[in-house]
Amino acid sequence: MRDNEQVRGLTCKNCGAPVTTEICPFCGSATGLVTAQADMNYPVLECKEATINFWTVAFPAIFAFSFGFFGFIFPIIWWLQDDSEEFMQVCLISIPFAVIGVAAFIIMLIPLVRHVLVKYKGTHITATVYGYLDDNVLMNGVPAQIVKLLVNTPEGNKFILYQLGDTKQPYGINTQIGLMVYKYYFMIDPKDKLQKYIKWN
Repeated sequence: MRDNEQVRGLTCKNCGAPVTTEICPFCGSATGLVTAQADMNYPVLECKEATINFWTVAFPAIFAFSFGFFGFIFPIIWWLQDDSEEFMQVCLISIPFAVIGVAAFIIMLIPLVRHVLVKYKGTHITATVYGYLDDNVLMNGVPAQIVKLLVNTPEGNKFILYQLGDTKQPYGINTQIGLMVYKYYFMIDPKDKLQKYIKWN
């Protein structure tokens, strides 16, 4: 891995200008510098993903319904079949399952609410792909990816670090992708339509 002095000595392969970011600020070419070593030359905007996929919805839903069954449904079934003193013991045993079920349901609900807000109240914008970072989340031992995106806001250019929830790097460096945004909720446009920049209200 190159140290900071080596990074400072890099030059753009296209125009020869000194570079410290993934995209040359002079000619707009990709420099080959990895995001982990690049300067963050714009402020980072808070980003809350509104992505719906297996890991954000289906996975917590499995826990919500399985633990919810033993936390709520099973005690009711027990009570209907055998109204005895053991019912209170069953209820006490079911409390941890109920707590986990409710927590998993809330985790599942959050991206769904974000998705609905972005879909029906969001604005279409475009973002420039600057690079990728390894997420702290591992999938089969491989780190998921965070894509670094440059977006235009009323206060100027800013970066967002969007958690993809996938180990792949699907977008090329220095390409543009469509985004939908509502406040600090972001979602990569599922239709992937490239839009002109639209300033936020």
